[in-house]
Amino acid sequence: MQSNFITTLLDLKGITVTKFRNRTNRFRIHIELPVREHTCPCCHSKTSKIHDYRFQLIKDIPIYYKNTFICYKKRRYVCINCGKRFYEKNTFLPKYARKTKRLTAFIIDKLKEKQSMKDISKLANVSITTVSKLLPYLSVSPSYLPEVLCIDEFRGNAGNFKYQVSLIDGKTRKPIDIIEFRHKVYLFNYFNKFTLQERKKVKYVVMDLWQPYKDLAKTYFPNAEIVADRFHYVRYIVQTVDAVRKQVQSRLTPEERKYFKHSRKLILSRSINLNEKQKEELNYILINYSEELRRVYNEKEKLLEIVHSNEKYQAVEKLNKWIKNNLECEYEVLNECAKTYSNWIREIRNSLLVPYSNGVMEGYNNKIKVLKRLAFGFRNFQNFKARILLLN
Repeated sequence: MQSNFITTLLDLKGITVTKFRNRTNRFRIHIELPVREHTCPCCHSKTSKIHDYRFQLIKDIPIYYKNTFICYKKRRYVCINCGKRFYEKNTFLPKYARKTKRLTAFIIDKLKEKQSMKDISKLANVSITTVSKLLPYLSVSPSYLPEVLCIDEFRGNAGNFKYQVSLIDGKTRKPIDIIEFRHKVYLFNYFNKFTLQERKKVKYVVMDLWQPYKDLAKTYFPNAEIVADRFHYVRYIVQTVDAVRKQVQSRLTPEERKYFKHSRKLILSRSINLNEKQKEELNYILINYSEELRRVYNEKEKLLEIVHSNEKYQAVEKLNKWIKNNLECEYEVLNECAKTYSNWIREIRNSLLVPYSNGVMEGYNNKIKVLKRLAFGFRNFQNFKARILLLN
């Protein structure tokens, strides 16, 4: 009865459990296969003659958080025709392996979670080296490109480089691949492996306002429209407002600065997200401290209203007016901001007309940060890449 329960529990069909031992921290299960006729690998004759037995200790998936070992009584058959000796065939153990196929699958499933390899190795009762050896087989680069390609860098510090580049399918919102470094040479070499026919399938490339990405898209994706990521160009005007706020704060007396330094959240937030009391406090700051700060803040609010507008084509017209007005205004910080937007005007317009952005990448970047923190960093880029692509 116990033998049948263990066989069912371990899903070992056609295998006989001869002994089961329960220790404090481990299970040991003795098994063997039934005697059956085998084909000689040398002369292809049929034989069921047993030559001898060998005992093999195999690691299996943990049961009830206990390490599990299978003690396999392995037969060697001998061919009665040519004398060839060979081991019996089984379905649960790869050749020369010391762990079951499902233990390997168990480790791979755990690698998809935000766990360190040290924790996974303890849970699976294998060495960290055993876990890390699986990663190169899981790090497979794609042979296709999606219609919507999102590209952005993140601080990985893996291998010899500070920044890595992630590629995500904008429609399925799933990662495609990780490029080792964001330098133009690495990017161009990566996309060189795809045929022109494959690259023509890309219809949109979503990116931040970084010129090498723009050069890449124009060179390798002839049919694609470039879309500027909203988060990145909105952040530019927000950073401009914050820079002016800091300048104003630096000119204040120590007493005034105590009050003014708490204004950052009010000034950088959208007006529609503030309550009445916060709006009154914000208006007092903008009226009494700096005309430049008030102007820059108002222009920030206008741009955010344009970006979040549901009227796409009206938003494009308003964007053009916003850029024109700020190119001609008296404040240099707004001139610089408007010049940047003017250089990327087509890409920013596209972002107002299509629903794609790099927002999904921010979620993956947070997962990557957690993964790095758990692992205390990655020295090997390929291992780092495999862990990222496996993340759920």
